[in-house]
Amino acid sequence: MAEQKLVVFIYLPEETVAVPAGIFTHDSEAGIGSFAYGRKYLERSNALPVDPVALPLGETPVLVRSNGGLYGAFRDAAPDYWGRLVIAAEAKLAPEALSEIDFLEAANATRVGNLDFRDSIETPEPDLVPPHFDQLERIIAVAGQIEAGEEAESHLVQLLRQGTSMGGARPKCTVEWDDALWIAKFPAKDDTLNISCIEYATMKLAEKCEINIPEIRLVQVGGKDVFLSRRFDRGKTGKRWKRKGFISSLSFMQWDESDRLQWDYSAIAANMRRYMEPAYIQEFFRRMVFNILVRNTDDHPRNHGMLIDGDKMYLSPAYDIVPSITRKGIGTSFRLAMSVGSQGREANIENALSQSASFGFPAEDAADVVEKMITAINNWQELYRESGVSERDLEVIAPSFGFCD
Repeated sequence: MAEQKLVVFIYLPEETVAVPAGIFTHDSEAGIGSFAYGRKYLERSNALPVDPVALPLGETPVLVRSNGGLYGAFRDAAPDYWGRLVIAAEAKLAPEALSEIDFLEAANATRVGNLDFRDSIETPEPDLVPPHFDQLERIIAVAGQIEAGEEAESHLVQLLRQGTSMGGARPKCTVEWDDALWIAKFPAKDDTLNISCIEYATMKLAEKCEINIPEIRLVQVGGKDVFLSRRFDRGKTGKRWKRKGFISSLSFMQWDESDRLQWDYSAIAANMRRYMEPAYIQEFFRRMVFNILVRNTDDHPRNHGMLIDGDKMYLSPAYDIVPSITRKGIGTSFRLAMSVGSQGREANIENALSQSASFGFPAEDAADVVEKMITAINNWQELYRESGVSERDLEVIAPSFGFCD
């Protein structure tokens, strides 16, 4: 059957139990989705949009044809490559055998943001039972088996899935630790570098450049380094977890995954002016420059996000920043995933400064910001060594810091 329906639930501010907001209908053959708010939900005094950009409150069903018929906030709440692998492994199926609705419904209470998707209004609240930090060694082992295409013990796959509803391609899992929820990222089977150490150090470097980052830690589990990032869309009051809404920049702009020619930092900045304070737009400029300085070419719009807290929206803490590897002597010319300035996606300082006014910076002020960032990054090797990055890995990533030498 091509057409399927799900009830969309939302966790409203200061509430820990979700309420039904409306019905999502998806036609997998046509790649079209539609959503209609429920009348009772619209009568609530504290009703909020399930997607503040694509689905303002109203009674008229809204159609979507982009991203396979998924609204942006719905796509962000669905698992990505790694989460799909885990869900498929539990079902003992290939990921291709499952539909978008299957993945939306299968994701659990650790999914990003404040939405939930259920097959009926009577479906009970999902339990938030992610693995504890103490179980990480077993989680890492079963993740390796899934990556290798091997069959793993079903109870361990189920344990991993309880913490896996996140986006991204690398192995990860939400774990509970120190009275908080954390995203734990562990090594992939084909890694030749200690990515956990490198990501930890890069995030600390971003913090030195006045970029807001979540609380992070680097820990050893079973002799392997694991990068921990505290969930910024979750908070705890007493024994109750509360959720904040989240949409990626891709959803914020209502772009399709295939709209690569439209992806543009200044376009996002222009849209940010409608929803949030200028300070967030200026930080977005620093993030763009930082991606140039550390050669992070995986800066696509799903790797930038917005948090929704009630009727307010603001730039989320930074995430998923890792230098892209290049070879010494190849040259410093490269391109980011999104347009930077008048030279398009060319990753250089001149291009970054060419449209600084779009981010609220006069040319002279923007140049000062960049100069301060370069100064902060100049001794990057020392910070990376302190973070545990080996001399061999330092040598491999050094060409990525060509602008800072």
